[in-house]
Amino acid sequence: MQEIIELLGWINVFLLVFNLSLFATRRIYKNLDKKSKISKYIVLIMRILKKYHKLSGILLILTGIIHGYLALNGNLYLHTGMILWLSIVLMFSIYLLGKMEIFKKLWVKWHRYLGFLLIILLLIHLINPWLL
Repeated sequence: MQEIIELLGWINVFLLVFNLSLFATRRIYKNLDKKSKISKYIVLIMRILKKYHKLSGILLILTGIIHGYLALNGNLYLHTGMILWLSIVLMFSIYLLGKMEIFKKLWVKWHRYLGFLLIILLLIHLINPWLL
């Protein structure tokens, strides 16, 4: 069972890094000479990341809850993984709020801020999951 928990954990790390990579590649592309060879590859990478961004986010929420449920034997604890997962759910909720007219221009900024927080929470969870 421990192997499954660890596999799900690393799948979650991959999905989170995959989702956060879209922002990073957009920033890299913004600062590149658009005529360079590498910019064509960056555009291709951005297209792939954008195409699967929502799907991988939903998968992250689902696999995250399964990973946590198995790792904590079905119990709820205040745990670094729980805080990380709740932050991911909050990020998805901010995306959904962005669909509403009143939040159309604000949601992207908060979505990005939360992305930076997720990096910190992921590192804390990987380094010391039982910190709390």
